[in-house]
This record gives sequence, structure tokens and C-alpha cells, in this order.
Amino acid sequence: MDLPELNTWLDTFLSNKCHPDQKLQTMQILCDYFGHPEKSCPCFHVAGSKGKGTIAADIAAILLEAGFKTGAYMSPHVSHFSERIGTGASDFSRKTYNAAFRQLKLGIDDLVSSGQIQKTDLSWFEVVTIFAMLCFRTEKVDFAIYEVGMGGRLDTTNIVTPICCCFGPIELEHTKYFGNNLSDITKEKAGILKYKIPAISVPQPSDVKKVLNETALSLHTKIEYLPSRYKSYISQDAEIAKRAVKKYLPNISEDLMNTAIQKVSLPGRFEIVTNISKYPNIPYLLIDVAHTPNSISQVLNRIKHHHYRTNLLFGCAADKDVDQIAKIIKTNHSIFKNIYLTRPGDFKKSDLNQMLAAFSKNHLSISSSSPNFTTFIPEVLSQCNSSKTPLTVLGSFYLAGEVKKII
Repeated sequence: MDLPELNTWLDTFLSNKCHPDQKLQTMQILCDYFGHPEKSCPCFHVAGSKGKGTIAADIAAILLEAGFKTGAYMSPHVSHFSERIGTGASDFSRKTYNAAFRQLKLGIDDLVSSGQIQKTDLSWFEVVTIFAMLCFRTEKVDFAIYEVGMGGRLDTTNIVTPICCCFGPIELEHTKYFGNNLSDITKEKAGILKYKIPAISVPQPSDVKKVLNETALSLHTKIEYLPSRYKSYISQDAEIAKRAVKKYLPNISEDLMNTAIQKVSLPGRFEIVTNISKYPNIPYLLIDVAHTPNSISQVLNRIKHHHYRTNLLFGCAADKDVDQIAKIIKTNHSIFKNIYLTRPGDFKKSDLNQMLAAFSKNHLSISSSSPNFTTFIPEVLSQCNSSKTPLTVLGSFYLAGEVKKII
């Protein structure tokens, strides 16, 4: 769905910076003004370092298969803004987006003109989150699924009271914002837990479980952990989704849920692109938004399983554990013929020198690198086209988006 007027208006909020502690206060003002759209239907809330989008999409797919109308709020998008807000499987109608946009714009204009809020106090994420809630209410969805953007405790989505909280794997990430150890990061993600609301989690490291369980105990709830028997994140994410739905709809059948999950397809999740008109000699592009050590490892194991041998284009944000990622790539270096490094776009701060140092430290040979991703990505694609070599793209939603924009 192309939404140019909405995107242009949203871009006016991009430069606004607000203190993290003010986010939920601002969200409360917005929800109060718009008549609490966050309460218009039951919802699920999903946090973690990896797999949040897949869990959210799996939940949506199950509910859709069961005949319910769903709304899914996911982030970030890869190619189109409407990937963030839709049914979880497709866009809403243009009528729904336009109606919610008109309501949102008029409401924020009123809030600003009446002095209830300053426009500079509104961040892009707050405005987009309330827009999602208005879309869901306009569409009269039966269930909503909210994926946490970053962290949990202070995330804009944490204004909701869900029927179930879900946790994907929690890893060391966003250290600039949440601390440089798993316990501090988990405290932020555990912030989505609510009083007596059930929660379900993938298996977690002991220090993560300790924090999650302490938080749950303080809120008189308990976290159900999956057993450590799942061979991949894909099957693990699916099981989280199934158990979360059954918390509320216990009679839903296993066959229906399995059928639904088989239909799930998300941009940038082991996405294989072929028949690229601009680069017809590239056999395929393998695009995955994996950006944590464990998720990178899972993707590389899957590539090895399929006996692929490709070039690699990698770029990640500055707050990722690039040293550990480089170690994992070194362990699997035989997969890749050539390695190219760049920044994953301008949306998040990225440190190419940090990436180069980490790859050099692990004795990984870099074919070429550049901070100018807008010219470098086409150069890499052209080289792959000339040599008729596949290309794997890893490290960031934003890098995946830049590549897809070019192809």
C-alpha cells in the first residue's frame, strides 16, 4: 500500500526527540484523547531480541485461519510502511488507513493548538503507534498483536494490557540504552509483564530467567517456558504463538494452527529473491534481517543445510554485538566467496570501522567496504551479476530495505 500523504506527514516528527521516560506519559495523553483505542479489542504483546515479528505474524495467522479479524503492529518495515500495520498477512484497505489518518491528524492538530501537548514532544514512534491503534479500531478487529519496538518497559506499545505476553530469545543488544549485561536488558524487556496476565517464553539463559521470574512474581503471574527441544527458531516461534492463542482460545485445533503457520511469509526472513530484472545473472538473493549472534548463527546453519555458497553483504547498527557476530561468520566462513561491509542505511547509527575491526580481529578477509551504502550496494550487486554469484544480505532490517529498494 502506497501512503505518500501519511508518510510525508509522519516525517515531520522524525527529528523530534523525547526522553524515554516521557513516552508512556505522552501515549497516555494520546490514548485518553482518542477514547482509548488500545482497549478496543483483546491483544497480545510480544517482546524479545529476535523472532518478535515471526511470533506476531504466527499469532495473527492462527487467528485469521480461525475466522477472526486481526490487526498486527510490527516493526520495522523492510520495503513498505504498511508492513508495520495490517492484518499480519496483508494490508488493510486504503479506506481504513485514510480514515485513521484523518482522525489522527485532526486530533493531534487539536491537542497542539489547545496546548495539551507540544508537537516537538511527539516522537515518530508515538504517532505511528497511536495510528496503528486507530486503524485497528476503524477496522473493528477482533484481536490485535503488538510487537515491541525496542526494550519493553518504556516502549510506546507498553500502554496496552494484553491477554498474553510473549517473549522471544533475549540477547545482548541495545547496550547504549539498556546496559551492557543481560540482566539489565532483561529488566527492560520484562517491563511488558502485567499484573496476573499470563506469559510464555522461549527457553532463556539462567540470568535472563532469573530477572523474568522475579518480575513475574512481583506481579502475581508466572511465565511458562518452552522446553529446550526445538531445533530452530522457526519451530520455537510457532510454538510460542500456538500456546499464546490457546491461553485465550483453548479449543482451537492443532491442525488449524499448523495449517495457518505454514502460510506465514515475512519480508526479510530467509527471503529468497530470484529473476532480478536489473541483475539477471545473479542466481538469487538471500535476504535475512538477522542481527543478533544467535539469529545469525541460525541463518548460517540453514544456509549450510541447503549447501548454498554465496557472497555476503553485511551491515549492522552500532549497538549490535558485532564482535560475536564476526566470530560466528568466521566459524562458517567457507559459505562465503566474498564479504562486503557497509552501513545499513541512515536510520540508525552505524560504525563501519567497528565492523572492519571485528572482522579483521577474526581474520576474515573483506573484499571491499564503504560507508556510502547508496552507491556501494549497487556496486556489490553489479559484481555479483558479473560473476554470476548469489548474494546473502544480513545484519539489519534497514540494510534489507535498502537492498530491496534497489532491486
